[in-house]
Amino acid sequence: MHKIDFLSDYDTVALNELASDISDFYFPNSQIDPILIAQKKSITYSFGNYSDAFDGLLECENKKFHIYINIDRLEHAYSERARFTFGHELGHYFIDDHRNSLAKGLSPSHCSFTGFQSRNRAERQADFFSSCLLMPESRFRKYCYKKKFEFRIIQELAKKFGTSISAASLRFCSIGSHPIMVVYAHDNIIKWYWSSNDFPFKYLKYGKDKLPEDTVAGEYFSVGKKFNTTQQVFAMDWFNIWKDSQVEKPFYEHCLMNGKHTLSIIWED
Repeated sequence: MHKIDFLSDYDTVALNELASDISDFYFPNSQIDPILIAQKKSITYSFGNYSDAFDGLLECENKKFHIYINIDRLEHAYSERARFTFGHELGHYFIDDHRNSLAKGLSPSHCSFTGFQSRNRAERQADFFSSCLLMPESRFRKYCYKKKFEFRIIQELAKKFGTSISAASLRFCSIGSHPIMVVYAHDNIIKWYWSSNDFPFKYLKYGKDKLPEDTVAGEYFSVGKKFNTTQQVFAMDWFNIWKDSQVEKPFYEHCLMNGKHTLSIIWED
């Protein structure tokens, strides 16, 4: 999904303000701990073994909320994925429409699979909330200020805020100091992509689904070629070109590869 399909501009602005305000209120000078936020709001929680049933779940019974975190899928209670999933479930609580629907019984408790995998709007909202909660805007911008962009910056941000590379990359798309595009593919099929507002290209070479074959990610799926470092690519490799002068415009791609999954971060120097 492109940014237009991913979340509306209204959603991204409103959720960023909501989540960043909560982060700054509870943890003005330290890394955000979503568990402590739950405790402050009297939300109970449990970490358990639930096989592949879900990543997280928010339940409301008798007007009391409880969060379930599945450590079978998320490694352990303080892993990056567990922190993100806990933040996602807090999103369902802090976003008024989500909380009210659960409290009134208008929406049943449902299993969440986090990490920007779902096409459901409420799930994308909760994912984006978690990203903003764990990486508050003012601190994120401060860290990026006047730093020349390279993939190392994303790694440092992920470590500093205790998040995954994908979450840090998407947050950088929203409020980072350099325009980038992030493309996630599974089994050679693009599942979603998102770019900074000022990224020079908005459309991929083959549209939303097919992964271009001459990209780093494309070569991984087509011929099993793996790179552990940033590679130079050209605009014509990734994007829908409308001017001859753009064809060999140089870009960089850093691709993370794991089984049938790839995550490409693309930027112009």
